[in-house]
Amino acid sequence: MAGRVSRSVSSMAAMAALLLLALMQFAIHGHAASPPPGTVKIEGFSYNGDGCPPGSAEGSVSDDARALTVMFSKYTATTDAGNSGLRRACTVTAVLSYPQGFRFHLVDVTLRGYAKLDAGVTGTIQTSYYISGVKGTARARRVIPGAFDDNFEYTDSFAAAVYSECNSVRNLQLVSEVRVSPAKPPKSGLLTIDSQDLRLTEVFAITWESC
Repeated sequence: MAGRVSRSVSSMAAMAALLLLALMQFAIHGHAASPPPGTVKIEGFSYNGDGCPPGSAEGSVSDDARALTVMFSKYTATTDAGNSGLRRACTVTAVLSYPQGFRFHLVDVTLRGYAKLDAGVTGTIQTSYYISGVKGTARARRVIPGAFDDNFEYTDSFAAAVYSECNSVRNLQLVSEVRVSPAKPPKSGLLTIDSQDLRLTEVFAITWESC
């Protein structure tokens, strides 16, 4: 899904970059049937955070109801802005419409992208989800240590399962954070997604459970 990402790095500076095309695939596993094709839709979609300014995110659900995709076009953390730029985060609120008799939970998140990190620089991607009105938050975390300069694909499982309620549609909250931790002595670092050649994508793979 992610194309090859290239980025020039000045030979005059020690540059570390974590360029994320993070395809976050949250599997929703369960028993037996899934909702009929085309019956699961996003009825509401909103987002907030310094990693996702207005107009920079969009969401969709696959026809087979097994993938909820969220794409960001501007998601940047960098040492160039001082301490204030080292971390960026975004919270997405999705309201799913689906037939009665089903519930789901998110199992894992798949991250795809490109990282360029100098030795001693660390890139971290944290994801979590919760469902409004339902107890519990599920979390996953990926740490990419430098030196690293390559495309990557990781799948990380959530430590716990948070189930939606049967026959009750509530807001699904998808929370992500990207961070660059510079080395000592300081080295520059960049974690960025832009609208031209870099994209952070979260694909929440859905398997349904009858209830």
